Amino acid sequence: MSKGGFQKVGQSEKVIYGPRKLLLCGYNSSDREKFRELMETDELATIPVVFADQDSLQLTLKELFQKDTQTNPQKGSKMYRAVIMAGISEQELHTIINRYRSSGMPAQFWATLTPISENWQLKDLLEELKKENAALRSRQIKKA
Repeated sequence: MSKGGFQKVGQSEKVIYGPRKLLLCGYNSSDREKFRELMETDELATIPVVFADQDSLQLTLKELFQKDTQTNPQKGSKMYRAVIMAGISEQELHTIINRYRSSGMPAQFWATLTPISENWQLKDLLEELKKENAALRSRQIKKA
């Protein structure tokens, strides 16, 4: 598996890689509704959302981003909580993250689809996000 690493996202109208869509992982039914409410205003309402379920862990991100936007598993998932974004502008990305953080919903991982990551299985991306998050937290503790 090739590593892509972190890259800071700007604040421009530049559109990030992939089809215009969000993939949500680890959301229970209540939080799915809260997330949909965050997206109901202005231009964000036009962004399709797909919810991953346990069967999704074995699929590549490319396969998942090709899924029907109506995918909505009835059971809450036990996978790591994350949003993987594609095909949206950098400004939209920041708007989504800021609205999410101000909503009081639980902390989660954030990622964008890349030409490298689209060939990864979802389980591998979530594990990589967990490792990267632990490394960032470790660096923050050392700085304090």
